[in-house]
Amino acid sequence: MLVLILFIYLVLIFSLQTTLLGLFSFGGITPDLALILTVYCATLLKENGGIAMGFGLGFVQDCLSGGILGINTLSKSLIGFTFATLKSKLVVEGFVPIAAFLFVSSIIDGLLYHVASLILFKSETPWGALFSNLLIFAIYNALIGPVLFYFMNKNKNWLIRRFSKMEKSSL
Repeated sequence: MLVLILFIYLVLIFSLQTTLLGLFSFGGITPDLALILTVYCATLLKENGGIAMGFGLGFVQDCLSGGILGINTLSKSLIGFTFATLKSKLVVEGFVPIAAFLFVSSIIDGLLYHVASLILFKSETPWGALFSNLLIFAIYNALIGPVLFYFMNKNKNWLIRRFSKMEKSSL
């Protein structure tokens, strides 16, 4: 059942990312819903679930983006691993911790992408522009992410209540 729910989230996330989020961009910068879902799954799922979800989300994002194939897979997997490891050592509840996790993960994701572009394509990116865009990207994800965490938790709790009632009635 969890796999089905995560698949629905995946379809919803990429549908929104590729269609509606362009309307809410700041200077061409939109939140990365795949990154937010990766951090959510890394803090929610057991053991390697966050890593697997990060890998899957990154791979789909690579396939849909037309950019450097593999860089989103690498960055989302590393972020999934990092936060799956940290979840047992830190409390990941409330607006501030979630926003901080998303801010840090956005910085890591953006830096990995731009360093890979620099190495592979010898692109000349002005560092000042990179860091200002990266800062906007990180703040945007940090503000949107806790709201999405709240709605995903509400949905998760509703599903748990609904299916636990169905199991009791079928016995």
